Amino acid sequence: MKKYIVVNQPDKWNFSSGDISVISSKDYLTNPQYSLQKKARIFNLCKDYEYQSKGYYVSLLAEARGHLPIPTVKN
Repeated sequence: MKKYIVVNQPDKWNFSSGDISVISSKDYLTNPQYSLQKKARIFNLCKDYEYQSKGYYVSLLAEARGHLPIPTVKN
């Protein structure tokens, strides 16, 4: 299972791990490459999770794609 850390500004994250990728919320929401993946764990570390924020839509879209987001939109 591929793992992603989704953040607002990935440039500020000095994190390297072979099996976890740090990506921007915009990239996850707009890049079709992520919608084609069947199994993925999404660690949503966006700044805001309020309704209609990028963090909210990352978790919402992850659930719609069948990925496993943390946190979910229910939390």
